[in-house]
Amino acid sequence: MALSKIDTAGLAADAVDNTILDLTSNFAFTGTITGAGGYTQGTKVSPTSGTTVDFTGIPSDVKVIHVLFNEIEMSANGSGWNILQLGDSDGFETSGYTSAVDYPGSGNNFVANVAADNNGLKLYYYGATKRNGFVTIMRMSTDQTQWVMWGRSHAAESNSYSVYSAVEKTLSGDLTQLRVTHSGGSFTFTHGDINILYTS
Repeated sequence: MALSKIDTAGLAADAVDNTILDLTSNFAFTGTITGAGGYTQGTKVSPTSGTTVDFTGIPSDVKVIHVLFNEIEMSANGSGWNILQLGDSDGFETSGYTSAVDYPGSGNNFVANVAADNNGLKLYYYGATKRNGFVTIMRMSTDQTQWVMWGRSHAAESNSYSVYSAVEKTLSGDLTQLRVTHSGGSFTFTHGDINILYTS
């Protein structure tokens, strides 16, 4: 039968610094805790101009990254996908993100785009509607070059469609940075917040 509590009588008298362990006491701990995990939060960016938002300096031991965006909007001048790109020490990689995208349209319609490379993980199409959503990026192996990403977004202020996307991307070097941008037309950010969380 498994024990449901610690039997202090079975502990050695010098179990804690040459004293008897008293589980009713308060203990102060010093030193650095390692191996405990937890998330590190980036610095929130609230872009009202420009065409890209970059997050740099991603540590070499990161295994999972979440990208969060709230009411992101871009000025409407052309068409194309809002996308997320991965980068290494040589810069951002703009190809090799081939994927299809599913999204429910108006009424009971459900649409699937033909698989194509749109220069990054597809977040949503067009830019003139505020969007909320997230992307999860997960490391495939022990190095930091092969990643699987999936994302979901939805309109924040209308009945415009939601988007579901996923893609695998292998970099030429270790992942060090992320970029949110647009794949076509002439767009600039006008509203919203973007941030990241990551853990090793």
